[in-house]
Amino acid sequence: MTEPLLREGSLTWRKELVDFVEKLRGALPQQDELTPLQDWQRRITGGVVVQFFSFLEKTASEELYPQLADHPLPERLFLLVTDEPGLLAAQELMDLDSVQAYAVLKEEWRAFLEAPNTDPDEAYIHHYQFWSVWHQNIPDNWDVEPLEEGYDYWLHEEGFALADGAGRGAQHLWKWNGEKMELAEETMTSWTS
Repeated sequence: MTEPLLREGSLTWRKELVDFVEKLRGALPQQDELTPLQDWQRRITGGVVVQFFSFLEKTASEELYPQLADHPLPERLFLLVTDEPGLLAAQELMDLDSVQAYAVLKEEWRAFLEAPNTDPDEAYIHHYQFWSVWHQNIPDNWDVEPLEEGYDYWLHEEGFALADGAGRGAQHLWKWNGEKMELAEETMTSWTS
């Protein structure tokens, strides 16, 4: 079975992105080099990536998203924007040697978007994307319970954009105690377009 081909414009856009990222990317850790926290983040990110692919198989239709009629998903690059644990999850779950998929670190993606003479493809003609990133920038206006000693909050942001005006995103609050990650509050915020 032959691999579906990306549109010519999508192949060109992919090459521009890959060439840009390869100049930035340093050595990535191996799975056995991850800290326990990073390993939990890898597992959780892998789970939401699997959920996203399941969603695409069952739901991502032109009936629900009419924008896909002009720019079908198989003709565009799937782009995962993530952090190091997420990139390791992607290597386990996806064929990153395929022209159909690529994964970038959030810092690499930000640099690409901010660089002069790069095409951010804001109209999602050449790509569609899923993101899964972790950080500890908890908004001051969130009403969160004080944590007992030895725990930290982590915010997981995930979502997708299939086309201009066709996506969703959410932020989930997790607790880390040095050994395991626990969901403190699912969907602290969410949006849909």
